[in-house]
Amino acid sequence: MQNSYRRSGLIWPLLLIGLGTLWLLQNFGLLPAGMWAALAQLWPVLLILLGLDMLIGRRSTAGTAVVLLVGALIVAGSLTWAALQASRLPAGEPQSLIQTMRGARQASVELAFDVGTLKVSALGASDYLMEGQAQNGPGETVQQSYTVKEAEGRLTLSQKRAPLFMPFLAATHPDTRWNIRFSPALPLTLEIKTGAGEADLDLSGLNLTAFDLSAGVGQTRVVFPASSALRAIVQSGIGEVTLTIPPDLPARITVKSGLSSVRIPPRFSRDGDVYTTAGFSTTGPHLDLELTAGIGNVNVN
Repeated sequence: MQNSYRRSGLIWPLLLIGLGTLWLLQNFGLLPAGMWAALAQLWPVLLILLGLDMLIGRRSTAGTAVVLLVGALIVAGSLTWAALQASRLPAGEPQSLIQTMRGARQASVELAFDVGTLKVSALGASDYLMEGQAQNGPGETVQQSYTVKEAEGRLTLSQKRAPLFMPFLAATHPDTRWNIRFSPALPLTLEIKTGAGEADLDLSGLNLTAFDLSAGVGQTRVVFPASSALRAIVQSGIGEVTLTIPPDLPARITVKSGLSSVRIPPRFSRDGDVYTTAGFSTTGPHLDLELTAGIGNVNVN
């Protein structure tokens, strides 16, 4: 009886260990951003494993091994099929991106960009909050939503893909490109999350009040504005992050470093983990930056 109990409980501890390992690798950016969405489509495999475990897994250790082997083959077969299907999808269509202000006097923007090349900059003369173009990858579109509440516009842009194909589209068709431009007429808070690829964020012409960047794998370049009172949070991932701060802008950088190499120019004086320019003050234009470094390199210019 005791041995039967131990065998019946073997499947689920191993499953938890496997999921925990995948979660850890995902947190380090070593797995595709859409992995969990793809695995979620395979939830019927859990029912199959449960049924097999009840049928033969409790009888012997060999039965438990068969259950694990069958489950692994089903998952591997499903993911292989998804990879083959993703490789055969045609290239996506270009998409124009436009958003009117609709009476907003300030705006907050969230960009969730999984893979490809992202460019962000300021609009010229325009009555729109945002204009841009997207060259979508296969099976991909830009999901856009916008609401206005109490004169604050809230805009969200994200990549939308078929969930089962999501981890494989980036590997087979890494050609997604977004070129997004925002109005400098409104005070703007900007939150950007990137996955794999390149991000070129020229914020110099924007009226930013807050900026939050979570960078993934690849190269990320940020140019900060010279005339804003800006609170910024930057979390680097595995790739290389380059932060350009206007030389005459009062700035303070608080560094929370992981395994990254962080290079800060000599015009900043250091006090522990805090770096400041001469005469730094929070009155008038300034940059107050909190930098959390991951595994890659961070260069401040």
